Amino acid sequence: MKSRNNYLSRLLVVVLLFLILQTGCSTVNQPLLLPMKTGLGLSEVSNQSQFPDFRDDYDKELLLLSISSSLEYFKKIKSYPNAFSSTGFTPEKQIETLEFFRDGYIRSKNPRELNEFVSKNFRIFQAIGKRYEGQVHFTGYGTPIYDGSLTPTELFRYPLYGKPADFKKPYFTRREIEERNLLSGNEIAYLKSKLEAYLIHVQGSGQIRLASGKEIYVGYAGNSGHSYTSIGRLLVMDGNIQEEELTLPVLIKYFDRHPDKLDHYLRQNDRYIFFRKVPHAVPHGSIGVPVTSMRSIATDKKVFPPGGLAFAVIGTDRPGGTARSQKKWQVEKSFFVLDQDTGSAIKTPARADVFFGIGDAAMYKAGNLNTYGKLYYLLKK
Repeated sequence: MKSRNNYLSRLLVVVLLFLILQTGCSTVNQPLLLPMKTGLGLSEVSNQSQFPDFRDDYDKELLLLSISSSLEYFKKIKSYPNAFSSTGFTPEKQIETLEFFRDGYIRSKNPRELNEFVSKNFRIFQAIGKRYEGQVHFTGYGTPIYDGSLTPTELFRYPLYGKPADFKKPYFTRREIEERNLLSGNEIAYLKSKLEAYLIHVQGSGQIRLASGKEIYVGYAGNSGHSYTSIGRLLVMDGNIQEEELTLPVLIKYFDRHPDKLDHYLRQNDRYIFFRKVPHAVPHGSIGVPVTSMRSIATDKKVFPPGGLAFAVIGTDRPGGTARSQKKWQVEKSFFVLDQDTGSAIKTPARADVFFGIGDAAMYKAGNLNTYGKLYYLLKK
């Protein structure tokens, strides 16, 4: 028995030594990012040598427009999450940050000047990301435009619903709603494809083109209160799509080829989205301001400051990809964004969703973004 105990003790020491060495190597190569406050998703980068190169790859005017939208938000709000205010991200400081950044951004004549301006004048906070290693999974979203009708026809049979009068959370699941026809009388519009209707659920907004040529706009009005399950993730788990190939165009193609499987997967997502007609073509984010193409992101507002100025570096790695499949994702892009929206699947400090715009081209580009990168937030010194 003593010999057995000695053997087990030696084995335990070997295992612990292995784990220490593994952790030590990981720490040297990639220090863990400690959040500045429990529950928040940001860690201050104190060493300027660890700052990214603040190079902006997208449209200048759109960034200025998005900054104006966040300023509008901060000037209207009466309260701000205390967790952020207590760490310096007060509405007043956010306004100061945005106005000062806007002026310096306009004055900067070239990328070098912009990088120097940001590095010198702002505190930089990195998203702690996955496992506190700074890795953030970026995806894209947009506003689709589909043909539709205000009344059911032989062609347009799949409705979008408004919030019912008896609504309270948690409401019924997607399966219960559909099988028991629980939302009858709350129809807003009808589409020709159940998948199109579902994609508006996922995107949170849509434009519907009527036969008369008129368009109506629908926006997010609420959800059933159940957890969100990604049908793309289910397809990967079942071996129907390879993880590195999972994009919106691939998902659409799969269900075009296997329409009989659509209900099976849709009804595994219990969360149901309700809509309302809105007067504006440009969708509004969760903070109540218009979102801007390539300049607005959706994040989890429990861990990131609503309306804040951020900097994204994306396009360096793809989930589950092999060396061969990674090649097309190696073109790195970096750009300033405003944190103006949320999403059902966008939870934790390891997720961010980039708004690509309205229409088919925007939806195609958004659907193809599925990559890892880093996310930083700025606050004026």
